[in-house]
Amino acid sequence: MQTTDYFLLADGRLRAGWRMALFLAFFAIFSMAIDMGISITSAEISFTTQIISFATATAATTWFVMRFFEQQPVWAVGIALQGSWRRHALTGMIGGVCGVAFITLIAWATGTVEFQSAESSPAGTLLFMIPLFVISATTEELLFRGYPFQRLVEGTNGLVAIVVASLLFGYLHSNNPHATDLSMLNTVLAGVLFSVGYLKTSALWLPMGFHFSWNWMLTVFGWPVSGLELARMPWQVEAAQNSVWLHGGDYGP
Repeated sequence: MQTTDYFLLADGRLRAGWRMALFLAFFAIFSMAIDMGISITSAEISFTTQIISFATATAATTWFVMRFFEQQPVWAVGIALQGSWRRHALTGMIGGVCGVAFITLIAWATGTVEFQSAESSPAGTLLFMIPLFVISATTEELLFRGYPFQRLVEGTNGLVAIVVASLLFGYLHSNNPHATDLSMLNTVLAGVLFSVGYLKTSALWLPMGFHFSWNWMLTVFGWPVSGLELARMPWQVEAAQNSVWLHGGDYGP
């Protein structure tokens, strides 16, 4: 085996692992450059700005590696508007809605949560959160089920890719407010679900739809979203101190 075989495939392209490593390196570079630009022009960085910065770095890196490493348009990463993309996106959104509704019903029926009136955000605030939820879900799926995940699948197999990507997905949420070992485990399992969704459809529409509607419906029902209170409804979930295994406590289900 020649030395070049450790770096190059038979067709002259870099091996999948090296392409994935370069994605991560360019992502770090783009992220630092964008954050530096924001810090120079803005004294205070809002939550919305953080989401947009994260999304911009992810999108720019994905475009760059698809264009120069794969010689393909960025849509080929799994976001092309073709085939069954509408059905996959709708299936994912229905799954997220039903999942949150089911958990809420079980928690309420068992008396582990109750709904209390709360000072709500203006309706416009809740509507404004929709594009942020869309951007956030799309960004996380591009990062964790997009190019790096797909190179893991190419270089190893689906099982290894699922394990690695899902563990990293859980770790990303470990610094969220009220995060616990249980919440990390459940977030890892969510990563497994989203990864299987990509592998079954060879597209990101199903996991993006599920991811978006899950977070959105948590807000609508008055739950925290991964420990964050992003908007307030006229009602708010008040969880009992026990049965955290069921309702997730202040982190949310």
